[in-house]
Amino acid sequence: MKSEKINTYLLDQKVDIPGQATLSININTDQEFDILFQSDNTLDVRDKLGLHIGTRKTYFYKYLDNHESILHEINIDEVNSDAFLDIGRDQTYWFSINRENNRLRFGKGYMLETLVVFEYQCIDEDKTDENKTDIFQCMNYMGFSNLSLTPDSNSCIYWRYAVTQDIPPVIISSQQITLDELEKNSKTVIEDLSNECIYLYSNVGGPKIQLNTAYFPDFVSAINYSIITPDKYCYNKLKEKACEFRSNDPLETYLRVTIGFNRGDSPGIPFVLEIWPGGHYSPIHNHSEANAIIKVLYGSLTCQWFRSLSQYEKKSYENCILNEGQVTWLNDRQFQTHCLYNHNIKGQMCATIQCYMYNSNDNIHYEYFDYLKHNGEIDQYTPQSDWDYREFKQLIKKRVGII
Repeated sequence: MKSEKINTYLLDQKVDIPGQATLSININTDQEFDILFQSDNTLDVRDKLGLHIGTRKTYFYKYLDNHESILHEINIDEVNSDAFLDIGRDQTYWFSINRENNRLRFGKGYMLETLVVFEYQCIDEDKTDENKTDIFQCMNYMGFSNLSLTPDSNSCIYWRYAVTQDIPPVIISSQQITLDELEKNSKTVIEDLSNECIYLYSNVGGPKIQLNTAYFPDFVSAINYSIITPDKYCYNKLKEKACEFRSNDPLETYLRVTIGFNRGDSPGIPFVLEIWPGGHYSPIHNHSEANAIIKVLYGSLTCQWFRSLSQYEKKSYENCILNEGQVTWLNDRQFQTHCLYNHNIKGQMCATIQCYMYNSNDNIHYEYFDYLKHNGEIDQYTPQSDWDYREFKQLIKKRVGII
């Protein structure tokens, strides 16, 4: 990233596909600023498309031959919108240009269609200069202007695509998906996701990944009994964990039963059986920018997703109820920050298998799950095991007299 003029910062990165890209910045500022796409990597650029993010007015504009034209604007007094500068807090702002669909989009948080706060559908005269050149096609570089501080490279994210349609949260088999589901974008198949998600799904997505088996057909009911009965293994462990997230909240607890060992490619042991008593939930947390597959083995669970991990973002932007056998996913771009909640009554447990893997290009391997404390602070949680799977199953078998 280079700075050639006060408050203007141009990225060395060139847009991969002219006219199609998304650029974001995470920043805490009270100064209005712009996110830019432009035809070349100089300050005296001839053509550019910009997003101005203001405290009272936000707008898209084009700049051709030293002349700026506002394409579309909104005023805080005229709309009920979140498309303005958030003063006094960290926020991720992004600007997406889409030549194929002639669309400009502004969003906050993750680069998702669901999180668009302001957009504009360009008409033909918006797209061309006096020589009838498609201005989208000329957008090869990007940067920022009017920033009050120099952004570091970790605060800026470039994505080579425009923000279009989000991938749905629920995975089904490619042999099951229908034309209607494709048209409605209500389900996805594993082949749409990252190689890491495909690998994880191939381990746990099969029909035999379940708790009750012919050799132990009452495994679930035995676990549930241990949860609700005083002085049993699960009951006592949950009682011990009431302050695990430093909140002294007995409902903000669940059991973690690890499967296998830490192979060094995930935050903690990659396969975890999580057991959720009725009414229990996790704190809002994220997953080290890793990939994950979550399969419901028994019962049902509500997933709530948030646009960032922040005390200002306690309202979810999307919820989904997952039933037994259903599978969801996350990666570094989508569904990364969430809360899991067993919405069922006391005595109705839910069990999930969760598995994680870092991106292949992740050379940091952040080992923690960051979570939001009740006081709004962000803390680190080191993934830990209450039992390994073999030990846990032996304990439960012992309880029912099998061994």
